[in-house]
Amino acid sequence: MYADLILPLNLPQTLTYGIPLGMQPYIQRGMRVEVGLGKNKQYAGIVVQIHNHKPDAYQVKPIRSLIDKQPIVDSVQLAFWEWVASYYMASPGEVMNAALPAHLKLMSETRIQWIAAFLPQSPNEVVTRVITQLQTHSVLTLSEISQITGAKDLPFVLQELLDNEWVSVNDHLEDPYKPKIEKIIELHPNYAQEGQLKSLFSMLERAPKQLALLMCYIEIHQKKKYVRQAELLERADATSAQLKMMTEKGILVVKEVAVDRLSGYVIDTPAAISFTVAQKTAYDRLSHLLLTKNVVLLHGVTGSGKTLLYIEKIKEYINNGYQALFLLPEIALTQHLVQRLHVHFGESMGVYHSKFSNHERVEIWENVRKGKYKVVVGARSAIWLPYPKLGVIIADEEHDVSYKQKDPAPRFHARDAAIYLATLHGAKVILGSATPSIESLQHVKAGKYAYCSLSERYNNVPLPAIRILDARTIGTVKSHRRQIITPELEQAIAQALQHKKQVVLFQNKRGYTPIQLCTTCGKVVQCKNCSVALSYHKATDKLHCHFCGLKINIANYCASCGSNTLISKSYGTEKIEEEVQFLFPKARIARMDTDSMKGKNSAEELLYKLLNHQIDILVGT
Repeated sequence: MYADLILPLNLPQTLTYGIPLGMQPYIQRGMRVEVGLGKNKQYAGIVVQIHNHKPDAYQVKPIRSLIDKQPIVDSVQLAFWEWVASYYMASPGEVMNAALPAHLKLMSETRIQWIAAFLPQSPNEVVTRVITQLQTHSVLTLSEISQITGAKDLPFVLQELLDNEWVSVNDHLEDPYKPKIEKIIELHPNYAQEGQLKSLFSMLERAPKQLALLMCYIEIHQKKKYVRQAELLERADATSAQLKMMTEKGILVVKEVAVDRLSGYVIDTPAAISFTVAQKTAYDRLSHLLLTKNVVLLHGVTGSGKTLLYIEKIKEYINNGYQALFLLPEIALTQHLVQRLHVHFGESMGVYHSKFSNHERVEIWENVRKGKYKVVVGARSAIWLPYPKLGVIIADEEHDVSYKQKDPAPRFHARDAAIYLATLHGAKVILGSATPSIESLQHVKAGKYAYCSLSERYNNVPLPAIRILDARTIGTVKSHRRQIITPELEQAIAQALQHKKQVVLFQNKRGYTPIQLCTTCGKVVQCKNCSVALSYHKATDKLHCHFCGLKINIANYCASCGSNTLISKSYGTEKIEEEVQFLFPKARIARMDTDSMKGKNSAEELLYKLLNHQIDILVGT
């Protein structure tokens, strides 16, 4: 028997490997298997087909081992991958790389194993250091030896070790995922009853520190699934010695357990959803349309409360035993909705996007596959997760260009791919937007999609007044500084701050100045790789390419005509932030763009400050 495998490589097609007789009863589609490619490289491939047709073009190699006992990818996912590869002209390996978390795509790393029966002496000091480490650890990876020797001396050191037959070389596949182990505190079973707990409080009256520690434990335990030792000691302002004393008394118990990296949300009691008349009408219309059409375009004006309709519809599908996928175009928007949705769905809701670590992605993958997560909120990468029973997909802001993946391949559109994924599952799709895309409106016109309108804002709140001002009419102020904030906008900001209100300033260009222009020949300073204008960033004092990441020093002369008459044109978020800081020095100002949001939780922390009025003016893309 033979198996066709997808490998995490840019190969135009799957490769066929032989299945040893002993593996044949156990191998299934969707399993990972260990295979060799080339002389020494091992990879984890996904089995996509099992057959009896030996290929004629190349010599078949055997599968070395099974990595999984059960498939990690189901038949629906494999069909979805095949469609994405075909429709968006990508290789199967490129789709696999996009779909699987990094820790499920195993590749071998060369390992050097100590085999000498004696301790040799080497005239080279670097080799001696490596020998000492090998004696201690028995096996070192090539990257670990490189850290000891440096890249320059690595070939020489390996050559001496191999020539003297002190080591052997092998390639080994190893799963880098390790569960997170934490010390968890539990109350001893002797004090599980209310009467026993009361007697414990009386016993600790003369030990106020221990009593405070116990009270803090009870407070955390009521809100969270686990009481972590580190959090308990911090919250109670206690020491490890005090905790140890309570464990020795048999009051608390310390256990080391594998914990979910994603748990820890405080779950409040969800408020009942109360629809307005317009929302109730739209919800009933939406429900009726979903009976006859697989895709419904929900056209709701800004502030109409489409999210409440989404929540109620998700609850309906969950109660019927299905899962729901809630797609959002931006990670920042994902963070904005997480806490609000957690109130309704609690621990049955997961979040997925590119800012999570590899370990966290594996845990989310498993939680979705096992059905623990009934709702997944995420950016475009969430369509790759292994949903066992998907009932509905909601793509909010369906018009947003961020749903389109530009690089690397596959260059897919998450909204359109989600519709095909829903077809494979027999699920329904709701596309929501205040400004629907032309494609979706055309599909409505052609009868492919149903159309549902919600034209009334929540509680009839009036739409905001919009004024268009021409910033080109602003001159140079008395200080000879070119002002970029119009007098009208400056006055409006001042009034908002005076009334203790907040201000958000949007600009679709990051950096300080997006264009460097030669006034002699009109040439714009461009990236040598991408032929797009380089933006000046004041934070780094360099010109940046926002496509390939190139950074170069500021150009003093025009590369086209040699003139030194280069000027900066337009302005980005950095310059607006500087201008606002100059005009309103007492205001608390923050910037939200790709440059300032580097950390995994940066956007979440900034939005928390904004919601708690710790920011007066927010500038961002």
